[in-house]
Amino acid sequence: MSARLSGLPDEWASLDWQPTGIGAALLSWQGASHESWRATTAAGVGVIGKAPRPHAAASAAAVARAAASRAGVGPRMLVVDAASGISVEEALGPDWRVATGLRLQAPGAVAAVAAARRAFRESGADLPPRDLGAEAQAMIDGFAAAGAELPLTIAPLAVVLPRVRAAVAGGPAPMPCWLSSEMSDIQLGPDGAVLLTGGTTAGLADPLADVGSLLTELAPTVFPAEEAFEIIWGSPHAGALARARLWGVIVDLWVLLRAMQAHALDPESEVGYPGYLMFRTWHAEYPVLTGEIDALIMRAEEGWE
Repeated sequence: MSARLSGLPDEWASLDWQPTGIGAALLSWQGASHESWRATTAAGVGVIGKAPRPHAAASAAAVARAAASRAGVGPRMLVVDAASGISVEEALGPDWRVATGLRLQAPGAVAAVAAARRAFRESGADLPPRDLGAEAQAMIDGFAAAGAELPLTIAPLAVVLPRVRAAVAGGPAPMPCWLSSEMSDIQLGPDGAVLLTGGTTAGLADPLADVGSLLTELAPTVFPAEEAFEIIWGSPHAGALARARLWGVIVDLWVLLRAMQAHALDPESEVGYPGYLMFRTWHAEYPVLTGEIDALIMRAEEGWE
């Protein structure tokens, strides 16, 4: 077995672990945060062991996945070591599929995803605070300190980031939030079941940041923003929608900057980085280049309640 899983209790460490050949997320452009192995218990139960990659500060992800499991919206966790981030979870069966834009257009699918995210927000999970806006600004500052220029396509987003962060400050009380904007962090199962996977972005945050991180992936390709927001949030509200969309801009920029970092760590990677970066750039910069960002900021500042 891998030395990376050697910290497991003996009953688990002794299993015949085989590498899956993929990260816990198939997103080398975002920086796959875990390595994973598959095994089968003596009772015939398939399990997945996960360990954070050396460059990933992802130990908290295991705690988030355990919280999702307890809330009934994540795969069943069997072992969690909060200190190392090593975990073992029950493998999902062949009836489970990674979410896609097409699959989420099935009747009730987005509502089921929204319910899963809401259940996690209401779980009371003990997670560290998470501000993706502050993290995005820190990455921008890090590039500047290293003397690296941001791509011209990202520069307008970096300029407007302080205004956007100011507009979403002082919102709803922080709650446990999944905060992922990746459809690959959603598993769709039999009879409309939904489970959340990943957990590397989870933390205590503005619940409208959680809504915005999902909204930016769904609108406008799956549903118009207004319709998707009402499904996710539960009711229409122009100010709350504007706030969520601004958080979506922050999340898109955060993902872009993480993609740049991941590409720098693995510049020879052939998995999706350039095309993914192009899509995210278009999605993030659209409200900035069209001037819509000013209207969103004004509307968000009018309140969210």
